[in-house]
Amino acid sequence: MTRPRALTERELTLSLLARQLLLERRRLPAAQAVRRLVALQAQYSPSPYLALHARLDGFEIAELERALTRGTVVKSTLMRGTLHLVHAAAHPAYAAAWGVQAGRMLSGREPELEDERPRIVAALAEFLREPRTTDAIRVRTRELTGDRIRQDHDLLDYARLTLPLVHVPPSGLWRRHGKFSLVLREGDAAESAAGTAALVRDYLAAFGPATREDVAAFTWLRFHQLDPALAALEPLRRVTDARGRELLDLPRAPLPREDVQTPVRFLPKWDAALISHRDRTRILPPGFRDVVMGARNGEIQPSFLVDGQVAGIWRHDERDGVATLTLRSLIGDGPGALPSELEQEAERLLAFLSPEAARRELVLEADADAGARRS
Repeated sequence: MTRPRALTERELTLSLLARQLLLERRRLPAAQAVRRLVALQAQYSPSPYLALHARLDGFEIAELERALTRGTVVKSTLMRGTLHLVHAAAHPAYAAAWGVQAGRMLSGREPELEDERPRIVAALAEFLREPRTTDAIRVRTRELTGDRIRQDHDLLDYARLTLPLVHVPPSGLWRRHGKFSLVLREGDAAESAAGTAALVRDYLAAFGPATREDVAAFTWLRFHQLDPALAALEPLRRVTDARGRELLDLPRAPLPREDVQTPVRFLPKWDAALISHRDRTRILPPGFRDVVMGARNGEIQPSFLVDGQVAGIWRHDERDGVATLTLRSLIGDGPGALPSELEQEAERLLAFLSPEAARRELVLEADADAGARRS
C-alpha cells in the first residue's frame, strides 16, 4: 500500500495561496472569481471588494456592484451563520447544506415552536416573495409565532434560518451600511446531501488540502453530515502534514513547488484565507493570532502577507483630503525586515481606497512586542 505524500508547511501555504488567487493576480470577471473562491465574508461591506482587489488584475468596484445588482452574485447568511457573497449558481447548494445545521440550531433555540414550524415557514415564504425590510420581517414573524419569540434578533433569525433569503441591493454594494431588505430566492432548490457534497467539493478546491476538522470549522456542519459528502466525492487525494495528520484533497488540485515566489498582498477584515481552517498556521504564525484575531466581536483584522504568511496588520484613515495607510509590522527589526515590494503594494491599495484624496501617506507603526511574538 502506497503511503500518502507528506507535505511540508511551506507546501501547504503555497497550496492555499494558489487556490485563493494570492500567488499571482488573475484576469477574471468578478463573478467568476467569487465562484472560484467559494464565499467572500461580507459583514463589512468593503471586505469582498478588497478581497478581489488583492486577487484580480484590473478589478473595479463597479464590476462587483453590477454582479450584485444583476443577481449573478448574491449576499446571504450561509456557512457559520455569517454573511457571505457567493455566486448565484452555487447559492442553492450552499443554502441546502447550511439549512440542515440552521434547522438544528433553531430547534435548540425555539423548541416550543417545532410542531408549528411548517406552518410558520410556509407563511414566511409567501410573505417574502417580495422584498421586505428587516423590521417588517420581525413584525410578521412575531404575528406568526404568537409573541413566543421575545428578542428582535431572534425574530429575524427565525426567517434567516429557515428560508434561502438573499439581501436586496444596495445591501452588499461598496461601503453601503445600515438597514437592508431580504427576499426569498426562488427557483430550483438543492437536496441537502447533494448540496453538502457540492459545498465540500468547492471548499477543497478553494482551500485544500484540509482535515475533516478544517472543513467543519469553515462550514459549521456536523461530521455526520460532512462524512457522507466526503464519501460521495471519492476517490480523494490523501496527503499528510508535518505532524502526520491526514489531509483530504481533490485528485487534480494544484500543489505548487516549494520554490514558488510569494508576493506581498493586503487582505481585508475577515478574509477567508485566514479563517478557512481550524489550524490556521499555514498562513497565520501562532504568535500573531491574538493581534490579528483578538479584537472584539470576533473581528479579524485587515492584514498583509509577506513570504506567504501574515506579517502585519493595517488600517486606513481619510481626513481633510489626506488618506493614510498605517502598517503595523509584527515581524520586528523595523522597516529593514519588510520587502521593498510592500510599499508599492501599499500605495496600490491606498489608491484603491482613496482615489480622490489630495494626498496619500504611508506610515509604518512600530510594534514593541514583535520580537517576543516571533520567538
